[in-house]
Amino acid sequence: MSSDETLLLAFENIAGHLANLDSIRSLVQELTGCGHTISETIQLLEGKMEETEVTLRTDLRILINEIRHITRGKFSG
Repeated sequence: MSSDETLLLAFENIAGHLANLDSIRSLVQELTGCGHTISETIQLLEGKMEETEVTLRTDLRILINEIRHITRGKFSG
């Protein structure tokens, strides 16, 4: 699974739990197709957390955790 596919799957999995759905969707669209690795994507998302308000920061944390959950399953066993 490519990093773009992982990012999109993570977004789809958590979309119903997000307070800032449109903002996160825009960010996911912005990052998709840029050729970033999973690690780079997570770093970029973590960087966005520093410059946002609390509810958006929480949504970013949820997305990052879901990406990590998906990739953890991919690399275990």
